[in-house]
Amino acid sequence: MQACFQRSHAIVALCIFLLATPTVRASDPVIVGYNSGSDVSQHSYIDLDQKEMESYLSGTPNWQFAKNIYQLGGNSGGYAEIQLALPLQNCNSGHCNKGVTVTQAGSAATGTLKYTATAGDSMIKVAYTSTCKEGGYTPNGNPITSGCFTVSGAMTMNGNSIGTPSANGVTNKYRTLQGFSTQAQAKMAMQETYQIYRAYYGAYDYANQYVLSALDGTGGFSGLGDDERIQGAKKGTAYMNVWMYVIHEIEDAIMDCENNCLNPGLQDCNADPVHAIDEAAAFFAGSLEGASPTGNPDTGKLFFRLGEKRCANFGTCTGSQGQAAANSEIIANLQKAQVELVNGRCLNVVPLKKRIVELLSIPLIQGSLRYSWRVAEDPSATEKARAEGAVFSAAILPRVAACNPDKAKLISDSMKIDAANPMGLGFTVVKEAFESTYECLGITCEDIGGLIVSATTLDEYKPKAAPCVTPGPEIQTIETTKDQIPGWTIAVIIVIGVALVFACATTALFFSQANKYKKMAVGVVPA
Repeated sequence: MQACFQRSHAIVALCIFLLATPTVRASDPVIVGYNSGSDVSQHSYIDLDQKEMESYLSGTPNWQFAKNIYQLGGNSGGYAEIQLALPLQNCNSGHCNKGVTVTQAGSAATGTLKYTATAGDSMIKVAYTSTCKEGGYTPNGNPITSGCFTVSGAMTMNGNSIGTPSANGVTNKYRTLQGFSTQAQAKMAMQETYQIYRAYYGAYDYANQYVLSALDGTGGFSGLGDDERIQGAKKGTAYMNVWMYVIHEIEDAIMDCENNCLNPGLQDCNADPVHAIDEAAAFFAGSLEGASPTGNPDTGKLFFRLGEKRCANFGTCTGSQGQAAANSEIIANLQKAQVELVNGRCLNVVPLKKRIVELLSIPLIQGSLRYSWRVAEDPSATEKARAEGAVFSAAILPRVAACNPDKAKLISDSMKIDAANPMGLGFTVVKEAFESTYECLGITCEDIGGLIVSATTLDEYKPKAAPCVTPGPEIQTIETTKDQIPGWTIAVIIVIGVALVFACATTALFFSQANKYKKMAVGVVPA
């Protein structure tokens, strides 16, 4: 009987665990060790745009092709806007629900309805399940259109005829690297991290403007060579455009959760909170890294790969399963956030988001320090190194400025792409400026590490580039207390102290005189 009782408890515990753990379907990708709870494969393909853009920038740059894929996409989130010759007639029995299959006669094109439609609609949006790479996809000048919907051919939706598209009625659209920035104001206006960046740069699409300046050779990149412009373009997209969008998706997940947006059939809902947090993971790592927690060092293109590269430079590859410590914690926190969202515990995701933003800042600071050291200390440093440092610092300076505007200005004047005197103040000054903001940024000296000589000598650092040391609790307490005492309080304490000293001196004088008079009185002989 007792054994049965114990077994029943075990079954209940297992059921509770399974209910609290997201169900991973075969179509839900594992991304560098993160188990997604929804299909975000199409989202992860944004790194294919990044890869293609970089291919156009290698060797002799083809600036126009690079700009095409940046602005028009071709790999991620492809869908067709189809204008029908006749409005929809039959939408009963779920025939027009989001997710139903759409096909076209005489064509290899297939897709699913992107949003639920209603009778009378004359335009539908269909997410591709077939391969249709148009937009800015131009390897060898040939986009792939074999799986694209066309203006000819009868169409069916959920097996029901919906007629043919109208003339010129099919437009293919894609998620784009540019859109991560140009859509920021509409999607992120009320989100904390974006507000900091928008305020610092004074432009809602600050990242897009930076990348376009590099692609076009204008603004701060005016008159610079190909090496500098290439770094501005390819690092700007990955570490400014996409970086902010990762954070946006976490914010979006929290908002969806708080709005009880748990019904994936709602048209105005960005799927659901779990889907949003999965998107954050997809944009953080991309498709090329694969499922392994250590990713694919040969092909990765987005922020996860940057973290792995920089941890090797700074001796911070101490995370689980060989990941960079920052990456390991980011993945763990995304997975925790997913569980909290599944269970509707929206507010529990807020501190996880805050910590992820802090962790996402680490490789940017490491990159800034690495290339500022090269420019200041390595006589063989090239203009390419200066440009790399400029992009890394541009990607983190708004957060630094929110902590200390003066330190941010010092770093910017030393590292920005059009700096009048690049690293003229020296590496130590820039390094200490960053370090002074670590506590405010939510990171430590140990998180950043030091610029090591080689991967085999983790305790040997390049000159002037050893890691700082986070002060112990006792020192911090003393310094914090000192800093927190207002000036007027100190003045009052001094006045009271002076008054006490004066009072003590007066009292001592009184008793001294009293004793004198007492002795005189004792010495008088009565007549």
